[in-house]
Amino acid sequence: MYDPCESDPFEIVPLPADGSSAWAGHRSLLFPSPDGRHEVRAAYAGEPPHGDSYHDVVVDGVAFPGHAWGGSFAWSPCSRWFVCGWMAARWERKTIVIDVEARRFFVLPRPLPDFRVHPPVIAPRPGDGERYVFSGRERWTDYGNGG
Repeated sequence: MYDPCESDPFEIVPLPADGSSAWAGHRSLLFPSPDGRHEVRAAYAGEPPHGDSYHDVVVDGVAFPGHAWGGSFAWSPCSRWFVCGWMAARWERKTIVIDVEARRFFVLPRPLPDFRVHPPVIAPRPGDGERYVFSGRERWTDYGNGG
């Protein structure tokens, strides 16, 4: 976890504890969870022409596949779910929900540019599309579980 006594190139970005997203990008970022038990590090990796930055991601010390897009980031109020823009392949933009406790993630069917996280609902900003309601039938992808 983060040690404030260490020299660290990551800027600490506290996100709203109510599940609302906030914009961040164009630098290396550290997102501590609302309860302080988890952290997501997003190391600045570059920028496509005419776009937001993209970042290498480490969740609680475990490398995460793909890249996070600079843009909207949010923690759920319970600190279990982290939501952000993501790309598995250049320059595709998706939105993912990371379950930091189970070390798994789910790609939403449509990207959301801004959102509010209140499981089982991921709600977009009004006018930005349909909300996503988790049904329990989602197909999650494991990361960092050795398999």
